Amino acid sequence: MTSEHAEVRTVMGRIRDELGQPLFPAADAAARDLRDRHAGTAAILFYGSCLRAGTDEDKILDFYILADDLAAANGSGVLGYFNRVLPPNVFYRETPFEGRVVRSKYALMSVDGFRAAMQADHLNPTFWARFAQPCAIAWTRDTAVEDVIVRSVSQAVVTAVRSAVPVHPSPFTADELWSHLFQMTYGAELRSENAATKGGEIFREYAERYRALTGPALRAGGFEAQDDGGVFRVEVPSSHIRAEARRWRWRRVQGKTLSVLRLLKGAFTFSGGLDYLAWKIRRHSGVEIDIAPWQRRHPVIGGLVLMLRTRKSGAYR
Repeated sequence: MTSEHAEVRTVMGRIRDELGQPLFPAADAAARDLRDRHAGTAAILFYGSCLRAGTDEDKILDFYILADDLAAANGSGVLGYFNRVLPPNVFYRETPFEGRVVRSKYALMSVDGFRAAMQADHLNPTFWARFAQPCAIAWTRDTAVEDVIVRSVSQAVVTAVRSAVPVHPSPFTADELWSHLFQMTYGAELRSENAATKGGEIFREYAERYRALTGPALRAGGFEAQDDGGVFRVEVPSSHIRAEARRWRWRRVQGKTLSVLRLLKGAFTFSGGLDYLAWKIRRHSGVEIDIAPWQRRHPVIGGLVLMLRTRKSGAYR
């Protein structure tokens, strides 16, 4: 999104409204608790199933914290270093609220790292695929940071479309394009969900939103798209198709490698990480995971054993 033409403004306007949606009280309280816990917090984003449902009943809230100084925000130079090298760092937090406990899983990364991760030249889809989906600003320090977030999230939508179109047959509908995109991005990570079906599920949760964004995002991404009643026709040079196909092959290799590295890093940075991983796998795949006492005492080795054991049982792909 290098120019401020009409299609870019259309995407940004839609995203700005979406980011400004109000949070329900429990999510707002949890976000403020996280802001106070981490020094130098610049913004907090709220996303995931609780945003869709408007409740945290039997769920865990999902947040992203953006900070300027990762050493200060992590409370440790070592954690800050690993946060820069292999973002994000992931944490778990319980917040008292109206006589009960609100549970949050949240990621921490730098503002600059967040902005860079949404760009079209960022190979790994973890971040731009996540934020091409709906999210809300739970808190922001000032309007300058808010503008960075609006532009970055808008760029995530454009990057997602630019990455999917060359490897998707034309003509296509928004339903087909976005479902295929999320299928590919899930396939580029170690996920407990079934990539073949998850893409369509993600699309259907906000179908009208994705349909409204598709045309403007295509044109903002540089495609001359013909829209015939919701059926898009896009001509892509064969060299571009081959180049993007190679990028997706590399995304799958890189993405699964980074997933393993983040899992190992999380053994040190994610308090309660093994329990959360077991809960996540059980919730999405139905595979029951028992964590032995020795795995808690030795989380790195225990995490590796857990990963290998759950892969054999079909808990992730």
